[in-house]
Amino acid sequence: MVVARCWQQWITEGRVYRRGGSGRPRNTNDREDRAIRRVATSAPTTSLASIQLHLPPSRHPVPSRETIRRRLTEVGLRSRRPLRRLPLTPHHRQCRLDFLPTSGNLECDRLETCHLQ
Repeated sequence: MVVARCWQQWITEGRVYRRGGSGRPRNTNDREDRAIRRVATSAPTTSLASIQLHLPPSRHPVPSRETIRRRLTEVGLRSRRPLRRLPLTPHHRQCRLDFLPTSGNLECDRLETCHLQ
């Protein structure tokens, strides 16, 4: 059926083009998509919330963070958050595990058994 429609369109109009989709219309236009990409590439550690703030002020409903995340994913980018805290070293991880009580009640003398180096 699809081939027949394409052939009929080729015969009548001399061209074949894709019909518009039946899905929901996009919330952002091409200009805003470019602005989202520009902010994300100029500062890679920018959060989604700050990208929202840097969009052109002409938009009344500001695109949501999920919309911004989708637009970045479409072009192969992602929002990389800056490091909130340093990751635990194996020694610190073991100290935290040793500190946890096994029976449920905390023993005060165990507080001094693990010294951070």
